[in-house]
Amino acid sequence: MPPDAPPARPLIIAHRAGNNLAGLAEAFAVGVDYAETDVWFHRGRLEVRHDKTAGPLPFLWDRWSLKPSWEPRLLLDEVLATASRRGRLFLDLKGRETGLADAMNAAIERADAAGAVAFCGGWRHLDRLRELVPQAPALYTVGTLERLEELRPRLARRDVAGVSIDSRILTASIVSDLKEAGVETIVSWHVEAEETVRRLLSWGINGFTSDSLALLAAIREGRIEASTV
Repeated sequence: MPPDAPPARPLIIAHRAGNNLAGLAEAFAVGVDYAETDVWFHRGRLEVRHDKTAGPLPFLWDRWSLKPSWEPRLLLDEVLATASRRGRLFLDLKGRETGLADAMNAAIERADAAGAVAFCGGWRHLDRLRELVPQAPALYTVGTLERLEELRPRLARRDVAGVSIDSRILTASIVSDLKEAGVETIVSWHVEAEETVRRLLSWGINGFTSDSLALLAAIREGRIEASTV
């Protein structure tokens, strides 16, 4: 079952908005369908962050930043509580730690939030969560053409209802192939310009993940139309 949105427009997802409570509130105020939230299972806790740990070294790192690892970390329980009755979360499953899916299921049950979340990210985690939370949409993340090839056996079995895919690898042909394989929801990320939205709309993309709340608002309000070229 794909994420639901008014039929007249695509889904809009605020990139990383759920990684801090201020960003979460701002995204919901704009009226996004989902706030993307990066979740890691670390030392028995579901931590909300995009930054990665560095083994025994005392910092968290991302591509352009370093942070001390001893600072308090936001936990999924708090994000779920904050989002309750205000909006939905697009939970991006990070890392390879065994137990992430089961811990996430427990957190969702505590928050009674099964109807207010969708999942993307690590395929092994997604497979398990499809069993545990079948009512929540699960979108398989594809960031490279190589990863898309790895998805093709699942597509051949028509076992993929949703895909979250990098706009930089998309073509009209790929979108057509996904639709022919029964993929109902195709969400594209790395979408920060109106011209990108127009092109992807013309190919039949029905969801967008962006850092730009202004761009997402324009999509929601129908102010960007598909390219005719």
